[in-house]
Amino acid sequence: MDISILIPVYNVEAYVGQCLKSIPHNSLEMEIVCLNDGSSDKSLTVLELAAREDERIVIIDKQNEGYGATLNCGMREAQGRYIGIVEPDDFLDGDMFATLFNLAKRLDFPDVVKSAYWSASETDDVDRHLCGFHNRIQATKQPFCIEDEPLLLRYHPSIWSAIYRKDFLDENHIYFREVPGAGWVDNPFMVDTLCQADSIAYTNEAFYCYREERTASSTNCIADYRMPLDRWIEMTQALRRIGVTDRRIWGIHAYRCLYNLNIARHAANYPRNKAHWRRYAKYMLGQIPFTCFVRALQYVK
Repeated sequence: MDISILIPVYNVEAYVGQCLKSIPHNSLEMEIVCLNDGSSDKSLTVLELAAREDERIVIIDKQNEGYGATLNCGMREAQGRYIGIVEPDDFLDGDMFATLFNLAKRLDFPDVVKSAYWSASETDDVDRHLCGFHNRIQATKQPFCIEDEPLLLRYHPSIWSAIYRKDFLDENHIYFREVPGAGWVDNPFMVDTLCQADSIAYTNEAFYCYREERTASSTNCIADYRMPLDRWIEMTQALRRIGVTDRRIWGIHAYRCLYNLNIARHAANYPRNKAHWRRYAKYMLGQIPFTCFVRALQYVK
């Protein structure tokens, strides 16, 4: 099996059909593992209808555990040489997985193969713009390591615009944090993968269409101020565990500290927890040297 595509599904009946239809048939040996995380709408029905028409689709119907636990389940079940992730409310424009796998094949199967992506409007699939790192990743060699292109850590984690060699994930015990809901667990997963990878390949082509502004998405409905702060602390722990010393990476991480603290101030429960937020801020700001925050200024744009 070449690629296992994991799709964590929870109450997305209006979107998941389009998502599945957007994954092209190609010459790859591919399985599309749809993990229904206890949906209470008709998402499972949509999956079952799609599976009748597409033999690549495998359905795992499970109780609700959240995004991280659901993807961990999929990673355990995956049979592919590489693992890819597609959010059920997003879609592809073009054959991303064939392009990434063929690039992997040409480069002797690196740990991670990543591409640019589109940010799409919820109401208009044609209304889209390219991601922040498009045209900014200009590695002089392929594959490379994260120290060569640290800007991959600066923008949205976009863990779904990549494929990951399954042996690499298994050997490094890389998995998602298991917290309620979505919980921003893509943030530490980004650090765990990109910073532990010995080999990363990149293409500036964009295929993945990310519905950035969907009103019901986890990025637009932050209930708990602690969520982005806890994820930043976990990213800090990961960087230290991996042994990252590159000053540019720590500067980017300092930028993320300030960014996440600001996001937390817009959470629904922030007004009742301002004192707790200040304690978090004091702790987080003390985790890395002041010079990192000076360096972070160059990553504001």
